[in-house]
Amino acid sequence: MKRLIPFLLLSLLAGCESTTVPENTITPILSYTTGQTKGDTTAVYWYTFQQNRPVSLSEIVMKGDYGQYQSEYRWREGNLREIKREGTQFIDMVVKPFSLHVRYDTKGSAVFQRYLVDGTVLPLSDTQLYQLTRQAKQATDVIKQQRRDGQSLVQGYWQGKQFLRCDDDKPLSVTFETALPDYIEQQLSQDKFMAVTGKVRRSMLEANQLLMLADKSQQCLSAPVLLK
Repeated sequence: MKRLIPFLLLSLLAGCESTTVPENTITPILSYTTGQTKGDTTAVYWYTFQQNRPVSLSEIVMKGDYGQYQSEYRWREGNLREIKREGTQFIDMVVKPFSLHVRYDTKGSAVFQRYLVDGTVLPLSDTQLYQLTRQAKQATDVIKQQRRDGQSLVQGYWQGKQFLRCDDDKPLSVTFETALPDYIEQQLSQDKFMAVTGKVRRSMLEANQLLMLADKSQQCLSAPVLLK
């Protein structure tokens, strides 16, 4: 009978161990789309995150006469690992085409970089590399704040006095939190493409900030895909 006691104890301990092992649950990857206009610069963001840590970010940045570009960022376990960007930028008093691609190791050091300006390969300085990581941090900070404020990207087309949202053509009644300049109000009576940050409640759009107002030939904005 004494020989059975250790066996029974081991069985009970094994049973206790198996019940305390947590399940291997997989948390979903969530997405959020928003934007911001600051000065002459307008940015639109497509962001994915998991457990409040960034996973990916695509952006379109428009800087008026100083060019525009598209970027895609990737994180792994919360660490920035890759950036790819292409567009035009103001260099030496001229707007020139450019592209760049940077990969980072687990410690945040750039282990691969390629910077092409108007067909010429150039090195990225330490300052430029720092600016890239700083821009990624600034973008995610804006997105998180917009999410806390309940603001998101809403885009669509004006047809007369009716605004039809992209994707589902749902008609929305639009109000702006702050009064728009008269010349913009006049354009809203024409057939236009419009992108704003705001809140949609049923069939009402409360627009917080006007991001873009363009000719009706402008296509609905979608996340740029640069990284394969």
